[in-house]
Amino acid sequence: MIEARHAASVVDAQLRVIASGSGGNLSILTLQRRDLPPRHVCIDLGIGPRTLARRLDEHAPDVRLEDVAAVLITHPDGDHLRSTWRRTLESTGWPVFAAPSHHAALATMAAPARLLRPLADGGREVPILADVVTATTALAPHDDHGSTVIRLRVRTTRGDLRIGWATDVGRPTDEMRSLLSDCEVLGVESNYDAELQAASPRPPFLKARITGGHGHLSNAQALDLVRSLATGTTPDRIVLLHLSRECNDIDLVRDLWHGHDPNLAGRTHVAEQDRPIGPFDLLDRRPLAAGV
Repeated sequence: MIEARHAASVVDAQLRVIASGSGGNLSILTLQRRDLPPRHVCIDLGIGPRTLARRLDEHAPDVRLEDVAAVLITHPDGDHLRSTWRRTLESTGWPVFAAPSHHAALATMAAPARLLRPLADGGREVPILADVVTATTALAPHDDHGSTVIRLRVRTTRGDLRIGWATDVGRPTDEMRSLLSDCEVLGVESNYDAELQAASPRPPFLKARITGGHGHLSNAQALDLVRSLATGTTPDRIVLLHLSRECNDIDLVRDLWHGHDPNLAGRTHVAEQDRPIGPFDLLDRRPLAAGV
């Protein structure tokens, strides 16, 4: 039995953020088990299949789409599920996991209804990849439909690995903090700098939508959220997601984190819209060579 359990467990886990921002979001979690092909779990499909294939050819030629086992969609916006995925999803049959309240919109956008699988709100784990990955979720405020905050539990030969994912969330909530607590890996939105947002030429209604608690997290909110979750060396991998091109800047993010928490800054990377980052070895507990 011990040998069987270890055979089913993951011996290597890697995370790549292929794209992140208002132009499209897609990340890939790669799981390797002994003597088995790698399996990939995609978080969002916000860039098209051709763009993804080109970026994989350039940056991750070892990642093959035929090894994708499942897809998680955080919410039904076009930068998280591109309409051009319909034909690929129909032909591959990848299961698409999403909040039940999002299914109707996702089916209209690109996800065939027969492939949609429910993510359970309220703390119940849902199997994503049998015997290896489960997901627990909560719906966070974002526009009219909300966005799904995800906690993945990956069974590894070194024990459970916990991955938290929170993007396109209007404000931190107690439920979100509870869900993301004790995660070794965190992906958290850091969308805008408050001063750049206020000074931007964007119309007032758009600024109000983004900053009013049902839009996006600011840099300061992202930092505060992560600091409220941090205990000791956990999390040891932090990725900041969905930076605004118009109202943010990597140098501002870097200065903020180094100025308020250099220890966390050393564990943090910033995802980009046009350049993939990673792979990050999620089972390697050593400090990162460089952070933000």
